[in-house]
Amino acid sequence: MPWCPKCGAEFREGFTTCNSCHVPLIDHKPDGTEEVPPEPQYGEKWLQNDKKRALTLTALRALIILFLAAAVLLLIADKGIF
Repeated sequence: MPWCPKCGAEFREGFTTCNSCHVPLIDHKPDGTEEVPPEPQYGEKWLQNDKKRALTLTALRALIILFLAAAVLLLIADKGIF
């Protein structure tokens, strides 16, 4: 069974990374002598991608609101209210 060298959690076969610590698993129960690699650091590229996603989602939300408003206006115009 694979084990996490940092937190000591046991995993089923097939897992390669601890889902809590984000470090590679080892094939034996940790005894404290294992070298634990540092957690991965996210760089500027990750932050830029996150900002791009947020901007894209904001633009999509605005388009959806505009389309819904246009649909409502078309329905109202079709009923002869305006």
